[in-house]
Amino acid sequence: MKLIALKIDVDNLSAIELGVPRLNQLLLERECGATFFWSLGCEKNGTFLRPARGLRRFPGAGLQALKARFGWRSLLRGSFLPSAALKKAALNAMKALQSSSFEHGVRPAQQYQWQQQIANWSPTATAQVLQDDIAQFSRLTGGQPVAFSTKSWQGNRGVYRAEQFAEFEFSSDTRGATPFFPVSNAEVSRCMQLPVTLPMLEEIQPFSGADRVDVILALTSQQATFGHVYNVAADFEGVQAIDDFARLLDGWLAQGYQIVSLGEMYRQIKVADVAYHEVEYFPCEGRQGLLATQGRRYPSE
Repeated sequence: MKLIALKIDVDNLSAIELGVPRLNQLLLERECGATFFWSLGCEKNGTFLRPARGLRRFPGAGLQALKARFGWRSLLRGSFLPSAALKKAALNAMKALQSSSFEHGVRPAQQYQWQQQIANWSPTATAQVLQDDIAQFSRLTGGQPVAFSTKSWQGNRGVYRAEQFAEFEFSSDTRGATPFFPVSNAEVSRCMQLPVTLPMLEEIQPFSGADRVDVILALTSQQATFGHVYNVAADFEGVQAIDDFARLLDGWLAQGYQIVSLGEMYRQIKVADVAYHEVEYFPCEGRQGLLATQGRRYPSE
C-alpha cells in the first residue's frame, strides 16, 4: 500500500479561520485523511519583531520574507493589534472537521519560547510543558490528543521521554527518511517517530526556477518502503499556496498513493521492522539553523 501521511500544523488565527476550512474542503473532496496539530496559546507575533528577537533568527524558521509569509495582521498581533487567543476558535474549527479520517494532536501553546529555549530546558521542565499542553487540549475538547508535535523540529531528550510517559504511540518531531524509535543522549523512547520525509512547498525557494510541485512529485515518483510524511502549514498551504497544494494532492493520487493520517500510517507499520536511530541536528534547505533529524542507527554497527 502506497501511503502519504499529512501532518497539518495549525499555529495562528489565519490558519484556523482561513486555512483549515479550505484544507477541509480539499481533503474531503479527495477522500484524504490528515492529522491536525493545534497550538492553543495566544498569537503574539508582534512581540518578536524587535531586532534582538526577530522571528527570522529562530531555529527552524523559514527563509521567506516575514510579510510575504505571514502578512501584516498576523505579524502585528501582540503589539499594535491585540493578541489573539486561539482556544475558542480552534475548538470551533475542530468541530467542523467531521471526517473519520481526521485526527487531532497538540503543539506547544508557547510556540516561540519553545522555539528559542527548548535546547536549554531540563527534561523535567520539558515534561511539565508537555503535560500542560496535553491537559489544556483535554479540558478544551473533552478528549485526549493522539500525539504531540514540537515547534519547528526543535527538541531535547526530555521531549521523547515525556511523549513515551504520556503513552503516545507515535509523534512527528523530526525530519528523516523512515519511521524510527528515537535515541537522545543514549536514552531510548518507544514513542515511534514518523518523521517528515518531504520538503514543504515554502522551503523550495522561487529563485531555483523549478516548479515546486514538480520537485516534490519527483521525490514521490518511486515508492518508499514505509511511505512518506508531508508537513502542511495551514496558514500557507491552506491560504496563499492552496492551488499548489491541490495540485500536489492530485499528483499523489495520480501516482497511486492513499493520503492518510499519521495514525493510519502507524497502524500499517510492523513494529519489528522499525529500528532505533539517534536524533541529531542538521541543517535543512529552506530553514534557519539546525533541525532535529533522524541520525545514525543505534547502536552503531
